[in-house]
Amino acid sequence: MIRRPSACSLWFFIRTWLEILRADLPMSDNRAAGDCAPAYPDSLRVQRDPKTGRYQNIGGLPPPTPGRILKWGLRLGPKEQPAVERSRVPAGAAPVVAPDLARIAAPPTDAVQFTWVGHATWLIQVGGLNILTDPIWSKYCSPVPWPMLRRRTPPGIPFDKLPRIDLVLLSHSHYDHCDVPTLRRLGVEPFYVVPAGLTQFVERVNAGRTHEAEWGETLAVAGAKLTAVPALHFSARGVHDRNRALWCGWLLEVAGKRIYFAGDTGMAQFFGELGAWLRATGGVDVALLPIGAYQPRWVMTPVHCTATDAMEIHQLIGARQSLAIHWGTFVLTEEPLREPPVLLADTLAARGVPPEQFRTLAVGETVAVR
Repeated sequence: MIRRPSACSLWFFIRTWLEILRADLPMSDNRAAGDCAPAYPDSLRVQRDPKTGRYQNIGGLPPPTPGRILKWGLRLGPKEQPAVERSRVPAGAAPVVAPDLARIAAPPTDAVQFTWVGHATWLIQVGGLNILTDPIWSKYCSPVPWPMLRRRTPPGIPFDKLPRIDLVLLSHSHYDHCDVPTLRRLGVEPFYVVPAGLTQFVERVNAGRTHEAEWGETLAVAGAKLTAVPALHFSARGVHDRNRALWCGWLLEVAGKRIYFAGDTGMAQFFGELGAWLRATGGVDVALLPIGAYQPRWVMTPVHCTATDAMEIHQLIGARQSLAIHWGTFVLTEEPLREPPVLLADTLAARGVPPEQFRTLAVGETVAVR
């Protein structure tokens, strides 16, 4: 006698396969395209210091040394002129608006919806997924409550008003991008996608489902396709772990949309080649590009873009629309918190680019991009 499978066993079978389909499956390292799309350039793959084995920037460009940072902290370095006349810069932190919780609860099905939480944290809603980038809800972006690094705006969405989070993208390990209290609050439900070398840290924090990639590697996670791409930066959480984990940007492909999250980066020559590959493989619908924490340049050039640099990246990668990140929330450098949008507006005007092509939002503001 043949037994029919019970409803419970059928459901267990279906649920198991759904979990498998949602799991982290390495799709490709992009060395050989199965279709007509060009392969990912080998020149944009991971590089390591031949002596230490630690990760390094393309071309070996080093980040600021601890000695240089100390020199800056002691105000012993050269003085720079402001990028924008101070009288033109509004006082205070980024503007804040009340979040539109109704829009967040019911995002459009025919668009990508973005809500700026602050700094590099965005809620991206697309294809039925709720995605967070570099989430930080903490009051300080430092290992201890240091007043200079306190949050200057409230999070754009109260944490308890967030929708279910399906996917979390991390760009690197710095405290203002990889916030332990927030990761613990998010818990084990989301998938976490991180640069190589950061998995063990994240899993130790919250035991979540964590998946990592090096530059040029592609993952399929939670119904999205994600490719790690280079950034000009570095990683560290303490004195001895500098560059043991990688740093990256992410190309997110879901529901026919391509979104580029740059994370933290300085301007680099490789953006020309990266832009050519992005344009050849389908372009970028929306780019999230950093515009702040750039002065003094003798310290910050290898790690942070100016708004002018970000505009150049926007054009090199051929983004149809860009949104500004990494400004107005934490005092990390010398320029006023609201200077970057003024510099961005000046750059757009000088290059004849319509302001709606590269937007700055208020903290808590939501925009849909079709």
